Amino acid sequence: MKHGLPLAALLSILGIASSVAAEDVRVTLDSSQTPALATWGEKAQAVLIEWHPRIANLLSSKDFVPPRDVTLILQKSDQGVGGTAGTRIFVSSHWVEKHPEDLGMVVHELTHVIQRYPRPQPVWVTEGIADYIRWAIYEGKPQAWFPVPNKPQGYLASYRVTAGFFLWLETDQAPGIVRRLNAAMRTGTYDPAIFENATGRSLDELWDAYRE
Repeated sequence: MKHGLPLAALLSILGIASSVAAEDVRVTLDSSQTPALATWGEKAQAVLIEWHPRIANLLSSKDFVPPRDVTLILQKSDQGVGGTAGTRIFVSSHWVEKHPEDLGMVVHELTHVIQRYPRPQPVWVTEGIADYIRWAIYEGKPQAWFPVPNKPQGYLASYRVTAGFFLWLETDQAPGIVRRLNAAMRTGTYDPAIFENATGRSLDELWDAYRE
């Protein structure tokens, strides 16, 4: 599932009605600082256009309209990977030059654009959702691929660790939990009780069950 299912098929499986179409999305590419990476930028631009409606629908919530104008900026930099500020996605030339195959990183950053949370706390939820979309949905990694630290509250590690935890919850314990968490984050009403309400077990109890 490197490039994902066709949008209609994916949404049909998940029982989600499509409300955003690729033709409604505009991604502006700025490779002026790194003209040698323009071809990579065009590939990343195409991924963003294709995946914007998929992510927008996977993370849909009531009365929320995701931004549809996105700017992809390839920065001349000798450090870092990428980042997001509002609707702007920044990618480091240093990373692209060493990892030209890594288009999934822009999917992670696009998820941040679409999340549009008023504040990112708890950060492990914000980054966990973004990496869940990137690694579980876009990359299609199996459950066994995700790292599982054998310690209490390991979900706080964020990124791939939390993404794997969310994948397990989605498939085995609480289908739809990611959308519920996303909706709560957008309204600033996140509460750990979301996990218990969905499964009958506390967040820490779920983590213990997951790592065992």
